[in-house]
Amino acid sequence: MRLLFKTEIKETGGKVAWLKSKGSRQILELNWYPRGYRYGGRTGLDHLAYEVDDAVKEYEKFSKGNRGAIEPFKEGKWLLAYVRDPDGNWIELGERIKKRSK
Repeated sequence: MRLLFKTEIKETGGKVAWLKSKGSRQILELNWYPRGYRYGGRTGLDHLAYEVDDAVKEYEKFSKGNRGAIEPFKEGKWLLAYVRDPDGNWIELGERIKKRSK
């Protein structure tokens, strides 16, 4: 796999890296958090992230009856939303914000 991106996460003190295999469109994101930072579901998994075409639509579909779901918000070039799976793990729904044509 090839390293695409690596940076520190200011809000958590952690680090993130994006990796990609040759010939694949999928990106593997790895996150590390410092000792004492507690985050994630009951399994200890931080979260799974999926790129979607419409984060608002997917959020509305999966947030019904979903305790603690986080409504869509902008972060850089992404529109993100979070819901929980049945085990309490976070599922990130990410839509790339496209530039509008003039």
